[in-house]
Amino acid sequence: MVFSSYLFIFFFLPLALLGYYVAPKKLRHLTLTLFSYFFYGWANPYFCLLMLFNTAVDYTNGRLMERFPARKKLFVTLSIVCDLAILGFFKYFNFGVENYNALMSAMGIPEAQFTGFFRIVLPLGISFYTFQSMSYVIDVYRGDAAVVRNFIDYACYVSMFPQLVAGPIIRFQEIADQLRSRTLTLEKFTRGTAFFMLGMGKKILLANPCGKIADTAFGAGTLNTLDAWFGAAAYAFQIYFDFSGYSDMAIGLGLMLGFVFAKNFDSPYKSLSITEFWRKWHISLSTWLKDYLYIPLGGNRKGEIRTYINLALVMLLGGLWHGASWNFLIWGGIHGGALAFERAQGKESIYRGLPKAARLIITFFLVTVAWVFFRADDLPSAGRYLACMFGGFSGDGHASVARGLIYSPYCLTCFLLAGACVWGLPQSWDFTRKLTWGKLFWCIAVFLLALAALTTQSYNPFIYFIF
Repeated sequence: MVFSSYLFIFFFLPLALLGYYVAPKKLRHLTLTLFSYFFYGWANPYFCLLMLFNTAVDYTNGRLMERFPARKKLFVTLSIVCDLAILGFFKYFNFGVENYNALMSAMGIPEAQFTGFFRIVLPLGISFYTFQSMSYVIDVYRGDAAVVRNFIDYACYVSMFPQLVAGPIIRFQEIADQLRSRTLTLEKFTRGTAFFMLGMGKKILLANPCGKIADTAFGAGTLNTLDAWFGAAAYAFQIYFDFSGYSDMAIGLGLMLGFVFAKNFDSPYKSLSITEFWRKWHISLSTWLKDYLYIPLGGNRKGEIRTYINLALVMLLGGLWHGASWNFLIWGGIHGGALAFERAQGKESIYRGLPKAARLIITFFLVTVAWVFFRADDLPSAGRYLACMFGGFSGDGHASVARGLIYSPYCLTCFLLAGACVWGLPQSWDFTRKLTWGKLFWCIAVFLLALAALTTQSYNPFIYFIF
Protein backbone atom coordinates (compact mmCIF):
# COMPACT_ATOMS: atom_id res chain seq x y z
CA MET A 1 0.00 0.00 0.00
CA VAL A 2 1.40 3.37 -0.99
CA PHE A 3 0.39 6.84 0.18
CA SER A 4 -0.27 7.97 -3.40
CA SER A 5 -3.17 5.58 -3.99
CA TYR A 6 -6.93 5.79 -3.73
CA LEU A 7 -6.89 2.78 -1.39
CA PHE A 8 -4.75 4.63 1.13
CA ILE A 9 -6.32 8.08 0.78
CA PHE A 10 -10.00 7.15 0.79
CA PHE A 11 -10.06 3.95 2.85
CA PHE A 12 -7.06 3.23 5.06
CA LEU A 13 -6.23 6.77 6.18
CA PRO A 14 -9.79 7.79 7.20
CA LEU A 15 -10.24 4.52 9.10
CA ALA A 16 -6.85 4.83 10.81
CA LEU A 17 -7.47 8.44 11.85
CA LEU A 18 -10.98 7.65 13.05
CA GLY A 19 -9.81 4.62 15.04
CA TYR A 20 -6.92 6.58 16.52
CA TYR A 21 -8.98 9.59 17.57
CA VAL A 22 -11.92 7.68 19.05
CA ALA A 23 -9.68 5.27 20.96
CA PRO A 24 -9.14 6.03 24.67
CA LYS A 25 -5.81 7.76 25.32
CA LYS A 26 -4.32 4.64 26.91
CA LEU A 27 -5.18 2.56 23.83
CA ARG A 28 -3.98 4.95 21.11
CA HIS A 29 -0.53 3.38 20.80
CA LEU A 30 -2.08 -0.07 20.51
CA THR A 31 -4.55 1.20 17.91
CA LEU A 32 -1.81 2.89 15.90
CA THR A 33 0.39 -0.21 16.12
CA LEU A 34 -2.39 -2.48 14.84
CA PHE A 35 -3.16 -0.17 11.93
CA SER A 36 0.57 0.09 11.17
CA TYR A 37 0.99 -3.68 11.07
CA PHE A 38 -2.03 -3.94 8.79
CA PHE A 39 -0.53 -1.27 6.53
CA TYR A 40 2.85 -3.02 6.46
CA GLY A 41 1.41 -6.49 5.98
CA TRP A 42 -0.74 -5.46 3.03
CA ALA A 43 2.02 -6.43 0.57
CA ASN A 44 3.17 -9.54 2.45
CA PRO A 45 1.84 -10.49 5.93
CA TYR A 46 4.98 -12.54 6.65
CA PHE A 47 7.03 -9.34 6.71
CA CYS A 48 5.15 -8.39 9.90
CA LEU A 49 6.64 -11.40 11.70
CA LEU A 50 10.16 -10.26 10.85
CA MET A 51 9.49 -6.72 12.07
CA LEU A 52 7.88 -8.08 15.25
CA PHE A 53 10.94 -10.27 15.91
CA ASN A 54 13.29 -7.33 15.37
CA THR A 55 11.17 -5.21 17.70
CA ALA A 56 11.11 -7.90 20.40
CA VAL A 57 14.89 -8.41 20.28
CA ASP A 58 15.73 -4.72 20.73
CA TYR A 59 13.02 -4.16 23.33
CA THR A 60 14.25 -7.14 25.37
CA ASN A 61 17.88 -6.06 25.21
CA GLY A 62 16.89 -2.55 26.25
CA ARG A 63 15.16 -3.93 29.34
CA LEU A 64 18.14 -6.17 30.10
CA MET A 65 20.49 -3.19 29.92
CA GLU A 66 18.35 -1.48 32.54
CA ARG A 67 18.23 -4.55 34.80
CA PHE A 68 21.89 -5.55 34.44
CA PRO A 69 23.80 -2.28 33.82
CA ALA A 70 27.16 -3.96 34.36
CA ARG A 71 26.49 -6.12 31.27
CA LYS A 72 24.88 -3.53 29.07
CA LYS A 73 27.75 -3.70 26.55
CA LEU A 74 26.93 -7.39 26.01
CA PHE A 75 23.24 -6.67 25.45
CA VAL A 76 23.76 -3.75 23.07
CA THR A 77 26.22 -5.90 21.10
CA LEU A 78 23.73 -8.77 20.90
CA SER A 79 21.05 -6.40 19.69
CA ILE A 80 23.20 -4.75 17.02
CA VAL A 81 24.59 -8.07 15.78
CA CYS A 82 21.08 -9.49 15.48
CA ASP A 83 19.79 -6.39 13.67
CA LEU A 84 22.68 -6.32 11.22
CA ALA A 85 22.55 -10.08 10.65
CA ILE A 86 18.89 -9.89 9.67
CA LEU A 87 19.46 -6.84 7.48
CA GLY A 88 22.56 -8.39 5.91
CA PHE A 89 20.86 -11.68 5.14
CA PHE A 90 17.79 -10.21 3.48
CA LYS A 91 19.57 -7.37 1.72
CA TYR A 92 22.94 -8.78 0.71
CA PHE A 93 22.64 -12.57 0.49
CA ASN A 94 21.77 -12.59 -3.22
CA PHE A 95 24.49 -10.04 -3.96
CA GLY A 96 27.09 -12.09 -2.12
CA VAL A 97 26.17 -15.33 -3.89
CA GLU A 98 26.17 -13.67 -7.31
CA ASN A 99 29.63 -12.20 -6.80
CA TYR A 100 30.98 -15.44 -5.33
CA ASN A 101 29.73 -17.38 -8.36
CA ALA A 102 31.21 -14.79 -10.73
CA LEU A 103 34.56 -15.10 -8.96
CA MET A 104 34.51 -18.90 -9.16
CA SER A 105 33.69 -18.73 -12.86
CA ALA A 106 36.52 -16.24 -13.50
CA MET A 107 38.93 -18.52 -11.64
CA GLY A 108 37.93 -21.45 -13.86
CA ILE A 109 36.33 -23.55 -11.12
CA PRO A 110 32.58 -23.41 -11.91
CA GLU A 111 32.03 -26.58 -9.91
CA ALA A 112 32.66 -24.53 -6.77
CA GLN A 113 29.77 -22.21 -7.53
CA PHE A 114 26.83 -22.05 -5.16
CA THR A 115 24.17 -23.20 -7.63
CA GLY A 116 21.29 -24.27 -5.44
CA PHE A 117 20.66 -21.03 -3.63
CA PHE A 118 17.24 -19.47 -3.31
CA ARG A 119 16.35 -15.88 -4.05
CA ILE A 120 15.72 -13.70 -1.04
CA VAL A 121 12.81 -11.26 -1.19
CA LEU A 122 13.71 -7.91 0.37
CA PRO A 123 11.11 -6.89 2.99
CA LEU A 124 9.81 -3.36 2.49
CA GLY A 125 11.34 -0.73 4.71
CA ILE A 126 13.74 -3.11 6.49
CA SER A 127 16.64 -0.66 6.16
CA PHE A 128 14.62 2.13 7.76
CA TYR A 129 13.05 0.33 10.70
CA THR A 130 16.30 -1.54 11.44
CA PHE A 131 18.20 1.75 11.75
CA GLN A 132 15.40 3.17 13.90
CA SER A 133 15.42 0.18 16.22
CA MET A 134 19.22 0.24 16.45
CA SER A 135 19.13 3.92 17.43
CA TYR A 136 17.02 2.97 20.44
CA VAL A 137 19.40 0.39 21.91
CA ILE A 138 22.43 2.58 21.19
CA ASP A 139 20.78 5.61 22.82
CA VAL A 140 19.87 3.52 25.87
CA TYR A 141 23.43 2.18 26.06
CA ARG A 142 24.88 5.68 25.86
CA GLY A 143 22.43 7.02 28.42
CA ASP A 144 20.84 9.38 25.89
CA ALA A 145 17.38 7.82 26.28
CA ALA A 146 15.39 6.12 29.00
CA VAL A 147 14.33 2.48 28.63
CA VAL A 148 10.81 1.90 27.34
CA ARG A 149 9.03 -0.46 29.73
CA ASN A 150 5.81 -0.81 27.76
CA PHE A 151 6.25 -3.11 24.77
CA ILE A 152 3.30 -1.58 22.90
CA ASP A 153 4.86 1.89 23.15
CA TYR A 154 8.08 0.58 21.66
CA ALA A 155 6.28 -1.42 18.96
CA CYS A 156 4.38 1.75 18.06
CA TYR A 157 7.65 3.66 17.67
CA VAL A 158 9.18 1.04 15.35
CA SER A 159 6.09 0.34 13.24
CA MET A 160 4.43 3.76 12.95
CA PHE A 161 3.03 3.67 9.41
CA PRO A 162 3.76 7.30 8.35
CA GLN A 163 7.53 6.73 8.29
CA LEU A 164 7.73 2.92 8.32
CA VAL A 165 8.45 2.07 4.70
CA ALA A 166 10.69 4.90 3.50
CA GLY A 167 11.55 7.08 6.44
CA PRO A 168 12.45 9.61 7.63
CA ILE A 169 14.60 7.63 10.07
CA ILE A 170 13.16 8.77 13.38
CA ARG A 171 15.74 8.31 16.14
CA PHE A 172 14.32 7.30 19.48
CA GLN A 173 15.74 10.24 21.42
CA GLU A 174 13.89 12.59 19.02
CA ILE A 175 10.50 11.11 19.79
CA ALA A 176 10.79 9.64 23.30
CA ASP A 177 9.04 12.57 24.99
CA GLN A 178 6.26 12.53 22.37
CA LEU A 179 5.61 8.85 23.05
CA ARG A 180 4.99 9.74 26.68
CA SER A 181 2.86 12.80 26.01
CA ARG A 182 1.81 14.87 23.00
CA THR A 183 -0.96 17.23 22.01
CA LEU A 184 -3.54 16.76 19.27
CA THR A 185 -4.44 20.19 17.93
CA LEU A 186 -6.30 21.60 14.97
CA GLU A 187 -3.19 23.59 14.03
CA LYS A 188 -1.10 20.42 13.84
CA PHE A 189 -3.76 18.58 11.89
CA THR A 190 -4.18 21.44 9.41
CA ARG A 191 -0.46 21.77 8.81
CA GLY A 192 -0.19 17.98 8.50
CA THR A 193 -2.94 17.97 5.89
CA ALA A 194 -1.14 20.70 3.93
CA PHE A 195 2.12 18.74 4.11
CA PHE A 196 0.36 15.63 2.82
CA MET A 197 -1.28 17.48 -0.06
CA LEU A 198 1.97 19.09 -1.18
CA GLY A 199 3.82 15.78 -0.92
CA MET A 200 1.13 14.15 -3.04
CA GLY A 201 1.58 16.87 -5.64
CA LYS A 202 5.35 16.40 -5.69
CA LYS A 203 4.98 12.67 -6.25
CA ILE A 204 2.20 12.60 -8.85
CA LEU A 205 2.67 15.87 -10.73
CA LEU A 206 6.48 16.15 -10.75
CA ALA A 207 8.29 12.94 -9.77
CA ASN A 208 6.27 10.55 -11.93
CA PRO A 209 6.46 12.60 -15.17
CA CYS A 210 10.20 13.18 -14.67
CA GLY A 211 10.48 9.45 -14.00
CA LYS A 212 8.98 8.77 -17.42
CA ILE A 213 11.68 10.90 -19.01
CA ALA A 214 14.41 9.14 -17.03
CA ASP A 215 13.06 5.65 -17.72
CA THR A 216 12.92 6.37 -21.45
CA ALA A 217 16.42 7.85 -21.53
CA PHE A 218 18.08 5.13 -19.44
CA GLY A 219 16.26 2.42 -21.37
CA ALA A 220 17.22 3.76 -24.82
CA GLY A 221 20.64 2.10 -25.01
CA THR A 222 22.47 4.95 -26.71
CA LEU A 223 21.66 8.65 -26.79
CA ASN A 224 23.32 11.80 -28.00
CA THR A 225 24.95 13.98 -25.38
CA LEU A 226 22.13 16.50 -24.89
CA ASP A 227 19.47 13.80 -24.57
CA ALA A 228 21.56 11.85 -22.06
CA TRP A 229 22.04 14.93 -19.88
CA PHE A 230 18.32 15.69 -20.13
CA GLY A 231 17.51 12.18 -18.93
CA ALA A 232 20.01 12.35 -16.06
CA ALA A 233 18.68 15.73 -14.91
CA ALA A 234 15.15 14.36 -15.09
CA TYR A 235 16.19 11.52 -12.79
CA ALA A 236 17.74 14.04 -10.38
CA PHE A 237 14.37 15.80 -10.26
CA GLN A 238 12.49 12.51 -10.01
CA ILE A 239 14.36 11.13 -7.03
CA TYR A 240 14.22 14.47 -5.21
CA PHE A 241 10.50 15.03 -5.63
CA ASP A 242 9.73 11.35 -5.11
CA PHE A 243 11.64 11.08 -1.84
CA SER A 244 10.97 14.58 -0.49
CA GLY A 245 7.33 14.09 -1.47
CA TYR A 246 7.19 10.91 0.60
CA SER A 247 8.90 12.69 3.49
CA ASP A 248 6.38 15.54 3.30
CA MET A 249 3.52 13.04 3.38
CA ALA A 250 5.10 11.16 6.30
CA ILE A 251 5.68 14.37 8.26
CA GLY A 252 2.11 15.44 7.50
CA LEU A 253 0.65 12.13 8.65
CA GLY A 254 2.74 12.35 11.81
CA LEU A 255 1.30 15.79 12.56
CA MET A 256 -2.22 14.45 12.06
CA LEU A 257 -1.42 11.92 14.79
CA GLY A 258 0.14 14.53 17.06
CA PHE A 259 3.80 13.66 16.34
CA VAL A 260 6.34 16.22 15.15
CA PHE A 261 9.04 14.69 12.94
CA ALA A 262 12.22 16.51 11.99
CA LYS A 263 12.84 18.02 8.55
CA ASN A 264 14.35 15.52 6.10
CA PHE A 265 15.15 17.80 3.13
CA ASP A 266 16.34 21.39 3.06
CA SER A 267 16.48 22.44 -0.62
CA PRO A 268 19.53 20.24 -1.37
CA TYR A 269 19.86 21.28 -5.01
CA LYS A 270 20.55 24.82 -3.86
CA SER A 271 23.78 23.59 -2.25
CA LEU A 272 27.08 25.21 -3.18
CA SER A 273 29.25 22.18 -2.33
CA ILE A 274 28.91 18.44 -1.78
CA THR A 275 29.43 18.99 1.95
CA GLU A 276 26.46 21.34 2.01
CA PHE A 277 24.45 18.91 -0.12
CA TRP A 278 24.79 16.22 2.55
CA ARG A 279 23.64 18.64 5.22
CA LYS A 280 20.43 19.10 3.23
CA TRP A 281 19.74 15.75 1.51
CA HIS A 282 18.08 12.88 3.45
CA ILE A 283 19.01 14.62 6.70
CA SER A 284 17.77 11.77 8.88
CA LEU A 285 20.16 9.31 7.22
CA SER A 286 23.18 11.64 7.08
CA THR A 287 22.83 12.55 10.76
CA TRP A 288 22.31 8.88 11.69
CA LEU A 289 25.51 7.91 9.85
CA LYS A 290 27.36 10.79 11.50
CA ASP A 291 26.22 10.05 15.06
CA TYR A 292 26.26 6.26 14.98
CA LEU A 293 29.09 5.52 12.55
CA TYR A 294 31.35 8.48 11.71
CA ILE A 295 31.84 9.70 15.29
CA PRO A 296 32.34 6.18 16.77
CA LEU A 297 34.96 5.55 14.07
CA GLY A 298 36.84 8.54 15.40
CA GLY A 299 35.33 11.33 13.32
CA ASN A 300 37.89 14.08 12.89
CA ARG A 301 39.62 13.44 16.23
CA LYS A 302 42.39 11.14 15.01
CA GLY A 303 44.20 13.23 12.45
CA GLU A 304 43.59 14.37 8.90
CA ILE A 305 44.27 11.08 7.12
CA ARG A 306 41.99 9.14 9.45
CA THR A 307 39.29 11.80 8.98
CA TYR A 308 39.39 11.36 5.19
CA ILE A 309 39.28 7.57 5.57
CA ASN A 310 36.31 7.83 7.94
CA LEU A 311 34.41 10.08 5.55
CA ALA A 312 35.03 7.77 2.61
CA LEU A 313 34.17 4.65 4.62
CA VAL A 314 30.93 6.10 5.97
CA MET A 315 29.77 7.10 2.50
CA LEU A 316 30.72 3.70 1.07
CA LEU A 317 28.61 2.06 3.76
CA GLY A 318 25.89 4.63 3.11
CA GLY A 319 25.92 3.63 -0.54
CA LEU A 320 25.76 -0.04 0.39
CA TRP A 321 22.85 0.73 2.73
CA HIS A 322 20.89 1.88 -0.31
CA GLY A 323 21.28 -1.45 -2.07
CA ALA A 324 23.36 -4.54 -2.73
CA SER A 325 25.07 -3.39 -5.92
CA TRP A 326 28.46 -2.18 -7.09
CA ASN A 327 26.63 0.85 -8.50
CA PHE A 328 25.61 1.97 -5.03
CA LEU A 329 29.12 1.43 -3.70
CA ILE A 330 30.53 3.58 -6.49
CA TRP A 331 27.87 6.24 -5.86
CA GLY A 332 28.83 6.27 -2.18
CA GLY A 333 32.50 6.33 -3.10
CA ILE A 334 32.04 9.37 -5.35
CA HIS A 335 30.34 11.31 -2.58
CA GLY A 336 32.79 10.06 0.04
CA GLY A 337 35.74 11.11 -2.09
CA ALA A 338 34.18 14.52 -2.72
CA LEU A 339 33.52 15.03 1.00
CA ALA A 340 37.08 14.04 1.89
CA PHE A 341 38.47 16.35 -0.79
CA GLU A 342 36.35 19.27 0.40
CA ARG A 343 37.36 18.53 3.97
CA ALA A 344 40.96 18.95 2.90
CA GLN A 345 39.97 22.36 1.54
CA GLY A 346 38.51 23.37 4.89
CA LYS A 347 34.95 22.11 4.23
CA GLU A 348 34.79 24.31 1.15
CA SER A 349 34.59 23.16 -2.44
CA ILE A 350 37.56 23.76 -4.70
CA TYR A 351 35.38 26.12 -6.72
CA ARG A 352 34.63 28.31 -3.69
CA GLY A 353 36.08 31.37 -5.39
CA LEU A 354 33.49 31.27 -8.17
CA PRO A 355 30.21 33.20 -8.16
CA LYS A 356 27.35 31.61 -6.22
CA ALA A 357 25.44 30.64 -9.35
CA ALA A 358 28.49 28.85 -10.77
CA ARG A 359 29.04 26.93 -7.53
CA LEU A 360 25.41 25.85 -7.51
CA ILE A 361 25.58 24.65 -11.12
CA ILE A 362 28.82 22.73 -10.59
CA THR A 363 27.49 21.03 -7.46
CA PHE A 364 24.30 20.01 -9.25
CA PHE A 365 26.46 18.77 -12.14
CA LEU A 366 28.52 16.53 -9.82
CA VAL A 367 25.44 15.23 -8.02
CA THR A 368 23.72 14.46 -11.32
CA VAL A 369 26.72 12.52 -12.65
CA ALA A 370 26.76 10.45 -9.47
CA TRP A 371 23.01 9.78 -9.82
CA VAL A 372 23.75 7.83 -13.01
CA PHE A 373 25.22 5.01 -10.91
CA PHE A 374 22.21 5.20 -8.62
CA ARG A 375 19.73 4.88 -11.50
CA ALA A 376 21.45 2.51 -13.95
CA ASP A 377 20.50 -1.16 -13.78
CA ASP A 378 24.10 -2.35 -13.50
CA LEU A 379 27.68 -1.18 -13.85
CA PRO A 380 27.99 -1.71 -17.64
CA SER A 381 24.75 0.24 -18.15
CA ALA A 382 26.09 3.09 -16.03
CA GLY A 383 29.29 3.12 -18.07
CA ARG A 384 27.37 3.27 -21.35
CA TYR A 385 25.15 6.07 -20.12
CA LEU A 386 28.08 8.14 -18.90
CA ALA A 387 29.75 7.61 -22.28
CA CYS A 388 26.62 9.06 -23.90
CA MET A 389 26.67 12.04 -21.53
CA PHE A 390 30.28 12.83 -22.37
CA GLY A 391 30.06 12.29 -26.11
CA GLY A 392 31.08 8.65 -26.40
CA PHE A 393 28.02 7.72 -28.48
CA SER A 394 26.04 9.68 -31.03
CA GLY A 395 22.81 7.68 -30.79
CA ASP A 396 20.99 5.35 -33.16
CA GLY A 397 17.44 4.55 -34.22
CA HIS A 398 16.39 3.85 -30.66
CA ALA A 399 17.76 7.25 -29.66
CA SER A 400 15.52 8.94 -32.21
CA VAL A 401 12.46 7.23 -30.79
CA ALA A 402 13.50 8.16 -27.26
CA ARG A 403 14.05 11.76 -28.30
CA GLY A 404 10.52 12.00 -29.60
CA LEU A 405 9.15 10.73 -26.29
CA ILE A 406 11.23 12.74 -23.82
CA TYR A 407 10.74 16.05 -25.61
CA SER A 408 6.96 15.83 -25.81
CA PRO A 409 5.18 19.01 -24.68
CA TYR A 410 3.92 17.26 -21.53
CA CYS A 411 7.37 16.01 -20.52
CA LEU A 412 9.05 19.33 -21.25
CA THR A 413 6.42 21.23 -19.26
CA CYS A 414 6.79 18.93 -16.25
CA PHE A 415 10.58 19.10 -16.43
CA LEU A 416 10.60 22.90 -16.52
CA LEU A 417 8.03 23.05 -13.72
CA ALA A 418 10.20 20.74 -11.63
CA GLY A 419 13.22 22.99 -12.15
CA ALA A 420 11.17 26.05 -11.23
CA CYS A 421 10.02 24.38 -8.02
CA VAL A 422 13.56 23.27 -7.11
CA TRP A 423 15.17 26.68 -7.49
CA GLY A 424 12.32 29.17 -7.40
CA LEU A 425 9.74 28.12 -4.80
CA PRO A 426 9.94 27.78 -0.99
CA GLN A 427 10.19 24.31 0.48
CA SER A 428 7.14 22.67 2.04
CA TRP A 429 8.51 23.06 5.56
CA ASP A 430 8.64 26.85 5.25
CA PHE A 431 5.48 27.16 3.14
CA THR A 432 3.34 25.38 5.75
CA ARG A 433 4.89 27.03 8.81
CA LYS A 434 2.24 29.75 8.80
CA LEU A 435 -0.81 28.78 6.79
CA THR A 436 -3.24 31.29 5.32
CA TRP A 437 -6.47 30.72 3.44
CA GLY A 438 -4.60 31.50 0.23
CA LYS A 439 -1.95 28.87 0.95
CA LEU A 440 -4.63 26.32 1.87
CA PHE A 441 -6.36 27.05 -1.44
CA TRP A 442 -3.15 26.25 -3.34
CA CYS A 443 -2.59 23.07 -1.33
CA ILE A 444 -6.11 21.87 -2.09
CA ALA A 445 -5.76 22.77 -5.77
CA VAL A 446 -2.48 20.83 -6.02
CA PHE A 447 -4.03 17.86 -4.23
CA LEU A 448 -7.12 17.75 -6.45
CA LEU A 449 -4.97 18.02 -9.56
CA ALA A 450 -2.81 15.16 -8.27
CA LEU A 451 -5.89 13.03 -7.60
CA ALA A 452 -7.08 13.66 -11.14
CA ALA A 453 -3.66 12.78 -12.58
CA LEU A 454 -3.55 9.63 -10.44
CA THR A 455 -6.31 8.12 -12.58
CA THR A 456 -3.85 7.89 -15.48
CA GLN A 457 -1.07 6.27 -13.43
CA SER A 458 -1.65 2.59 -12.74
CA TYR A 459 1.52 1.98 -10.72
CA ASN A 460 3.60 4.58 -8.91
CA PRO A 461 5.66 3.17 -6.04
CA PHE A 462 8.11 5.44 -4.26
CA ILE A 463 11.75 4.91 -5.27
CA TYR A 464 12.94 4.37 -1.71
CA PHE A 465 10.54 1.45 -1.20
CA ILE A 466 13.27 -0.81 -2.64
CA PHE A 467 15.84 0.29 -0.05
